[in-house]
Amino acid sequence: MTSKAKILIVDDDLDSVELLTKRLRAEGYHTSEAYDGEQALRQVEEYRPDVVILDIKMPKIDGYEVCRRLKSSEDTRLIPIIMLTVKRKVPDKVKGLDVGADDYIPKPFDYRELSPRVRYWAAVKMEVEERVRRIKRLEQELIDSERLAAIGQTVASLGHYMKNILFGLKGGFYLASTGSKENSTDSLKTGWEMLERNMGRISDLVLDLLEYSRDLEPEYENCFPNEIANEVCEHLGAKAKENGVEIIRDFDPSLQEVLLDPKDIHRCLLNLVSNAIDACLFDPDEEKKWVVHVRTVSENDGAVRFEVSDNGCGMDEDVKKKLFTTFFSTKEGRGTGLGLLIAQKIVQEHDGTITVESQVGRGSTFTIRLPHRDGATQGAMVNEGHQT
Repeated sequence: MTSKAKILIVDDDLDSVELLTKRLRAEGYHTSEAYDGEQALRQVEEYRPDVVILDIKMPKIDGYEVCRRLKSSEDTRLIPIIMLTVKRKVPDKVKGLDVGADDYIPKPFDYRELSPRVRYWAAVKMEVEERVRRIKRLEQELIDSERLAAIGQTVASLGHYMKNILFGLKGGFYLASTGSKENSTDSLKTGWEMLERNMGRISDLVLDLLEYSRDLEPEYENCFPNEIANEVCEHLGAKAKENGVEIIRDFDPSLQEVLLDPKDIHRCLLNLVSNAIDACLFDPDEEKKWVVHVRTVSENDGAVRFEVSDNGCGMDEDVKKKLFTTFFSTKEGRGTGLGLLIAQKIVQEHDGTITVESQVGRGSTFTIRLPHRDGATQGAMVNEGHQT
């Protein structure tokens, strides 16, 4: 109900504020007051009113500037503002509308005129908020349905990959069984290695599907991006060395402790670096010295940037367009196609971006940018979420 709406009255005239407060509270509204522009901006942030009644002439910051700031902020632009203007001063009204005011009332005002305006704009604010909530719900439902559709398409497209795993398991079992019967150490060892390798592929597939289908918020904590990147390089060092690929680490020493989910970002980077190594292995130029470059950067606005580059086979425009859309793999049945989808999902959950640049025969560079996140603000959000 609009009578329960919160109204912020901003005026340096104490009599006007007192009159409006009494009248509005008599109608059932909740009210708060501010007596200059600076106080008004603070009150809007703390009080979160449904309507602001704003006088133009005020000390420190006038009503025009208060209105401009509120309407230019994503957090407050939807709050209706009724400006109080001097009677018959058309330029005041025009300027007020130019800076974003939703309505105006001339001073000295008649409360019988102001009351229906407040009621109307309070109803508009509530209707807009409800529509925004509905749109967000629909957006989330769309995201969820697209994710489920991608999972369905992925499962339907995994036949070749699963067939390779089954052949590997059958072959491993046959060799291990034969080696056991014939007391052949070589056959037993080879068979066991095949079984172990394909069991690992099954495990990776299940974990990828679970990761992509989950709907959880990142578990933020303070951590060091350079340490995460270094752990990924250490983890994949043996794979790279075994295949003649050099991993170069280029970590920004000025990059300090930040707030993110270290496990998720580790998994994201692990996918990218592993793919970079594979891109080198798929490169037909065997004379090339293959290199994977892992870089971290601290940006001026506090954002963290990760870059994973390789000088492998590269991708054409058609392949690049398919990377983050749905199930897609360039590994000819040896990959699930979920690695980049998971990486994209993790980055988006951190409100970040992931982009790729690539040239056939020259290699690819994947860039992740994660915005600065304030620890105190995030803690408050988490606490609030637990309380609701």
